[in-house]
Amino acid sequence: MGTPSIFNQVKSALETIVMSEAEQKAYKAEHGVDSVKKALRFKGKPNHRLPAILGKRTLSGYLETCAKFFERARDLTGKKLLADLFTPEIVLETLDTYYTDMSPATLRTLLSALSMLHYACRRKRWVKGWSPISGMLRRHVHEYREDGAVRAPRFGYLPEDAPRLIELLKTQKSVFTLPAELLLRCGLRRSEVAGLKGSDVNKTALMLRIKGKGGKVRYVELPADLADQLNESKEFLFTPNQSWKSKLYQVVRQAARALGIKVSGLHRLRSNYAQEKYLDLRKKGKTDREARLEVSHNLGHNRIDVVKGYIPLP
Repeated sequence: MGTPSIFNQVKSALETIVMSEAEQKAYKAEHGVDSVKKALRFKGKPNHRLPAILGKRTLSGYLETCAKFFERARDLTGKKLLADLFTPEIVLETLDTYYTDMSPATLRTLLSALSMLHYACRRKRWVKGWSPISGMLRRHVHEYREDGAVRAPRFGYLPEDAPRLIELLKTQKSVFTLPAELLLRCGLRRSEVAGLKGSDVNKTALMLRIKGKGGKVRYVELPADLADQLNESKEFLFTPNQSWKSKLYQVVRQAARALGIKVSGLHRLRSNYAQEKYLDLRKKGKTDREARLEVSHNLGHNRIDVVKGYIPLP
């Protein structure tokens, strides 16, 4: 009999720590608790790993994430058994090779899944010792962001760097050039760009209808040269799924890396929009508060104090 596939090995391990609905119901009755999840966490703290998988969707997500990771680890090392692949050295090499341009949220999800899988592998006695997903490894992965001390969080790229990113994407003829420009020049969120519909575009008024967080609708100015590139006849201008949004993040991050720009992230383009808009309003005679209120409205925020995360205080 040949070696089981990586997928089947991961599945076999994770299934050992699944708590079925019947088991959860029995646990509630035995311990007199309303929430199994809260009761199972150490001291009820949400940042502690659960000792069991409670939902089918969670199991499916862990399975897909971990199987992909260790298939890549197998391709790197030639090893075929999960027991041989789950070492600090191989985990680190796989992360450094394949995951440096992933979004912070994706990396957090990955590390959580790997941590749970290691726990399951210990239950099956496939591995021994401490988990490779250590505090040191988490700090190493956090450094993939390369934020350094160039800018405070969310304060954007240096003014001269944001246009360089766009120009590089144009040179590369990247299909993500237009989405990146909409982030920078209209101040949109990644999810707002992904969800844009043809019906949201008004080329006559040069406005975009944006449905933001909580379903709140706002209208933002649309530069004429960007309007010319948008197809009003399409239902969705781009692709409103997580895969497309992750790829957009990766492409912009890779462009920043290629240019030697020591910050990264899509939200920084939105920050650059906020800063440029603020400066323009101040030049037109608006007070600091008036300018911040207008920028806050353009960004889709209800509170002016949120803007201080985008625009440094004077």
